[in-house]
Amino acid sequence: MKLAIQRFRTSDNMADVVAEIRTNGVAVLENLFKPEAMDQLMAKLTPELDKQEPAGGQFFGNRKRSVTALFARGAAFSEHLLLNECILEVMDGILLPEHPMASSAPARDPVPFEAHFQRQIDPKVGPNCHHYRLNASVAMQVCKGGSNQVLHQDESRYLPYFVRDPEGPELTLAVMVAASEFTEDNGATRFVPGSNRWPAGRLPEDQEVIQATMAKGSVALWLGSVYHGLGTSRVDEPRNGLIYSFGVDHLTQEENQFMAVPWEIARELPKRAQQLIGYRQSVALNFIEGLEDEHVLDVRVGRADV
Repeated sequence: MKLAIQRFRTSDNMADVVAEIRTNGVAVLENLFKPEAMDQLMAKLTPELDKQEPAGGQFFGNRKRSVTALFARGAAFSEHLLLNECILEVMDGILLPEHPMASSAPARDPVPFEAHFQRQIDPKVGPNCHHYRLNASVAMQVCKGGSNQVLHQDESRYLPYFVRDPEGPELTLAVMVAASEFTEDNGATRFVPGSNRWPAGRLPEDQEVIQATMAKGSVALWLGSVYHGLGTSRVDEPRNGLIYSFGVDHLTQEENQFMAVPWEIARELPKRAQQLIGYRQSVALNFIEGLEDEHVLDVRVGRADV
């Protein structure tokens, strides 16, 4: 049976969004961002996109343009995307960090250092990580023609170093922001709801695929275990999407954020944005002794002007 992609409003309880994503792997949050905010962000990216010929190879269907390292391209990207409270509430609920990032999140009791080496954790309750951080960011423009992108799972990039456990903790959650209207004709992203609960080796069938049509400013959120891919556009006007994902802190970031957003740029961002990009240590990973509040952009790093 084909499952629908459930849709929510910003006035809904984000716990309901979390529950839907946990169950079926994907949800749409409608009209999260103002269309004019999307126009503002795209205006910073369009000159670079316009220089490119549609390409991307067979995996991307041969008809896309892209720009990476979004959060090195001005504070507006962090203000609108990284620090959005609805997004952070959903991230907190899915990735279950020891230190939640949403302003409304209740603080967890700190876990003693020695307990990290001996505790048993319920993956549905957590904490499943110390914190989460930005995994990758890209603006993607789908142009007319080409073919559908190969349906894939984002978590597959970590194979064979982990084995997917549908009952285990979630590792990544991605966000696709519609920077223009997403329609069936212009190749709205294709998802397979429920595929997050499939056993290894189960592949999607055509009748299980649903396109996430959305108004400009709406977002789709999906687990790394959900099959998805870009659709084919049959119209002349390109479709624009802003994609960024988060992963638990013990995973290597897909896009090296310390190269993409070097400290000279990151130092100008709000502290929470710095932490989300990855300028933060964990209790026993990426450790620097003596840092206050686990925050890496700190004067004790040795840069007096940080």
